[in-house]
Amino acid sequence: MRLSAAVAALLTAGAGVAGAHVASAATAGCQVVYTVTSEWPGGFGASVSVRNLGDPINGWKLTWSFPAGQTITQLWNGTHTQSGSQVTVTNASYNGDLPSGGSAGFGFNGSWNGSNPVPSGFALNGVACTGGVTSPSPSPSPSPTPSPTPSPSASPSASPTPPTRPAIENNFPVTREGAYGTNRYTVFRPSNPSSVGRPMPVLVFGNGACAHTNGSEVIQALTFIAARGFVVVDTASVDGASNGVQSGSPIPSLLTDGISWAERENSRAGSPLYQRLDLSKVATAGHSCGGLEALIAGQDRRVKSVVSLDSGLFADGSFGYSRAELAKLHTPVMFLDGGPSDIAYDNTRANYDLTQVAAVLAEHPQAGHVGFITGSQMTDGMTTVVQFLDMTLNGNATARAYILGSSGLAAKAPWTVRTKNF
Repeated sequence: MRLSAAVAALLTAGAGVAGAHVASAATAGCQVVYTVTSEWPGGFGASVSVRNLGDPINGWKLTWSFPAGQTITQLWNGTHTQSGSQVTVTNASYNGDLPSGGSAGFGFNGSWNGSNPVPSGFALNGVACTGGVTSPSPSPSPSPTPSPTPSPSASPSASPTPPTRPAIENNFPVTREGAYGTNRYTVFRPSNPSSVGRPMPVLVFGNGACAHTNGSEVIQALTFIAARGFVVVDTASVDGASNGVQSGSPIPSLLTDGISWAERENSRAGSPLYQRLDLSKVATAGHSCGGLEALIAGQDRRVKSVVSLDSGLFADGSFGYSRAELAKLHTPVMFLDGGPSDIAYDNTRANYDLTQVAAVLAEHPQAGHVGFITGSQMTDGMTTVVQFLDMTLNGNATARAYILGSSGLAAKAPWTVRTKNF
């Protein structure tokens, strides 16, 4: 199922730019593509691409008005303000320069109630978008030719990802599909892998209740991760069909076999992932029972990072794995729990205390056992996961400050954070 381009709007613009920072005010124009990349009850994700068709711009603002009271809850690759339905997005420090024909993009998550129609009336630096380019005085030279207009269903092309850009600021359209050659996995990946601009890390994910057939519970959360430039291999068939694997008990080999599947796809000519994966950057993660799978599979030497969500190995060795397994971890690990109401709360804390590698314990007292996966804490939880993966797999300094710094996650109420061995 392709989640990108669920709704898209293309608007082309042109008029003299008043008050904009431009090298020359001779001509101005733009085109904007607004795409709803995913949607769920009460919420949605969107990406916006703006192309400058006029003279070079140094610093931009894009404005529009939501037609049905939608609200932006999180935005990346820019900063935003919203007053009622009116939205203003200003460039980030690294994407403010728009040469003639140049583009910038940003993405956001939002909330909606009742309906989620596409906005119109975009304006670049204060001038309404109506199409073409204009000049304040006649000129014998032809006006710049607008870039070809993509179809409404087309996703905006993304600029190559700067190495220093935090992964959380990406928002690539995502494709969800069955794994090639097997019905044991569902793959979440950026729809256009080349748009990521660099080989992508791989995350293999174990589902709550060790669900090895139906992975519908995690679609929203794993789409969020994949949109940040990761390829996620989930241990369930794409359509919930029987795949010969029983559910209810941990099978860590499903995760390690998922890594092997990714290795084959990276080498298979004709695969959309052909030579697009960075297999030196592999992580395991899982929720609840799937977190046990992730902790055991994380012992594989191909793994460089582990995330356990609302989970942990039991003191009595339930499911056949004792807490002695924690001593076999060789990578950084992050434990997340949802506070005292989380049935895994005590277990998560005990596992963190026993872990000998670099570790993070992040706790959100309102999330309970499933809030990071299906509740209102999903964005907070998956943002934390992405930042941890970006720190441990990509070595991103901004992500490291978010996870380990006193002004990062630890400063976001109601989170509490403990770390060791970093």
